[in-house]
Amino acid sequence: MDDAELIASVHAVWPASWVDARAFLSHVAAVAPPPEARAAIHGPDLYLAFACACGCPDALAVLEREHLSRMREFAAAVDGSPTFVTELAQRLRTKLLVAGPTEPAKIATYAGRGSLGGWIRIAAVRLARDLAQEERRSFGAGAPSDDELDPREVDPELAHWKRTYGAAVSTAMQEALAGLPAEARTLLKLHYVDGLSIDQVGVAFGKSRATGARMLAAARLELLADIRRRLVLTVGIAPAEAESLIAFVRSRLDVSLGQAFGRR
Repeated sequence: MDDAELIASVHAVWPASWVDARAFLSHVAAVAPPPEARAAIHGPDLYLAFACACGCPDALAVLEREHLSRMREFAAAVDGSPTFVTELAQRLRTKLLVAGPTEPAKIATYAGRGSLGGWIRIAAVRLARDLAQEERRSFGAGAPSDDELDPREVDPELAHWKRTYGAAVSTAMQEALAGLPAEARTLLKLHYVDGLSIDQVGVAFGKSRATGARMLAAARLELLADIRRRLVLTVGIAPAEAESLIAFVRSRLDVSLGQAFGRR
């Protein structure tokens, strides 16, 4: 199959407007077999994958509808619980569509030698197994307690809050996290613990940057409001002092969430 035949085959299935034909052919030359060995290449799937790697919204919508919507099926052999499926879906989107500092997005490595659906299924099942092993390893493992922290490693303000309300805040954080929807918990973990940018979080959820930012802000506000409510109700802390404490928690949310997720 020569370049002209390849382009004709992919444009018979997907719009020519998704990506520039010359850019696609350059990509094919980098990842796929040479023209004389392309008889069995899955050209339309390769074009779809490349368009997704380029961030084409229509291509990403097709990927979501035809492939990523099968997440429960992919996870079934490992863990079909809603929480696990949600976590797997976000991790797979991140793995496939978010480029690293020195590496392209994983979907850009698809070479068309097999169907894209089969390639994604294999990636999803492997990731599901890794995720299940990770959860088993972390089950019951806890982060160091406040009492185990070296006082020399914290500033006076932090030492005061830990001494006075550390245990209460830790408990409130755990309970508030448990009360959040699974999607909100995953979103907070991706951003504050795993370090994904707002753009990358949006990609992981199949949303635009603006929508991802709104989802993140809503999840953060819901978490902090629930922590404040629990502190006022269970500890008896005055509302004004609760506001000061929540402001402090907000300023260290990445650390607090890192410890909280470590205990989960």
